Amino acid sequence: MDKVKASVEIVREDELQEQDKRVMSVSAIPNILELSNLVIEFLEFYDNNKTLRETNMGQYLNLMYEKFSNMPSSMIKLLSDEENRSTNLSKIIDMLETLSQVKKGNKNLEEARDEFVEKVNEEYFYPSFGGKEKLIQSIEDKGGKIN
Repeated sequence: MDKVKASVEIVREDELQEQDKRVMSVSAIPNILELSNLVIEFLEFYDNNKTLRETNMGQYLNLMYEKFSNMPSSMIKLLSDEENRSTNLSKIIDMLETLSQVKKGNKNLEEARDEFVEKVNEEYFYPSFGGKEKLIQSIEDKGGKIN
């Protein structure tokens, strides 16, 4: 029987911070207008190719990935989810607006990231604890501290 070896790499905190700086860069933000136009084009493409999707999914997917190769696959997935499309589209628009503010210098990238994380926490994480305040109270009741 083969044994699986696990390895752990020790990384210093300053190295992690440097990685964050490299990954999080305003210059890495794509052209917002082009991306917005791609979203609109994708919605039109998706809605206008229902028959092809239903009759020949393989051909549809090839055509879609060829036409939207510059669009993040996560956006394609979100916009293809008909049941949640309205909610997903609102989130994409919010993200594009935030990225636009960062790109224009009206908001810094770290601030935008923190706001995004808090929105995600409010939607998915805090409710499982009865809300943010109850989570904080529970942590404090157990002797923890919240900064």
